[in-house]
Amino acid sequence: LAMAASVLVLMAGYGAVRLSMLTVAPGAADKPLRVGLVQSNIVDYERLRREMGAYEVVRHVLDTHYAMSREAIDQHRVDALLWSETVYPTTFGHPKSEGGAELDREIYDFVSSAGVPLVFGTYDLDAMGEYNAAAFVEPVQASEPAPEQAAMPTPLGVYRKTNLFLFTEYLPHWLDGPTVRGWLPGAGRWKAGDGARVFPLRLADGREIPVLPMICLDDTDTRLAIDGARLGAQVILGMSNDSWFTA
Repeated sequence: LAMAASVLVLMAGYGAVRLSMLTVAPGAADKPLRVGLVQSNIVDYERLRREMGAYEVVRHVLDTHYAMSREAIDQHRVDALLWSETVYPTTFGHPKSEGGAELDREIYDFVSSAGVPLVFGTYDLDAMGEYNAAAFVEPVQASEPAPEQAAMPTPLGVYRKTNLFLFTEYLPHWLDGPTVRGWLPGAGRWKAGDGARVFPLRLADGREIPVLPMICLDDTDTRLAIDGARLGAQVILGMSNDSWFTA
């Protein structure tokens, strides 16, 4: 009994010491952060592409999110907006057509008119390939050049998903061949990101809150969350494709 009691005392003592070490940054608790979480439940992009065409699908997705975001801003006075994983089904900041470049600029125009930062799921691109990504866009300040004046607007930052789903988002290189892809035609070719990244949410009231994006399977990676906290993140933004919530 004495040994059992000592274990409980030690656990309680350790917990008390650890709790006493947790300090809140000055002013962090003065005002809450209100985030508008926009989930449209527009799913099965491939079927919609066949029925509507690629451009019309993106048009429908964006118009729906613009309307829902406006409602979040006007009715709920949110400080920032968060859209789902892969909601923008093309590479943001690296358009593949003139139509894609116009849609990129449209997102910048929307964010600037809304006056709040936006984090949304999209794809990123470099010489190595494409990435499942989260893009950070903030309103253009009056002293800054308008996005349309630049050759191509760029986001404040892009996080690339670190933990990809095996057989869904990628195949191991030693399995990636015509035969296996014939068996798994839906397997993606995305590349993995290189770990946690923290970006600022610069709010209209002057606050700047560092946040850590984690996309879908990333949420199961405790090391990624701890790395983000050590980089100074005060908020974790969890993003997932809302097609999980259908049939």
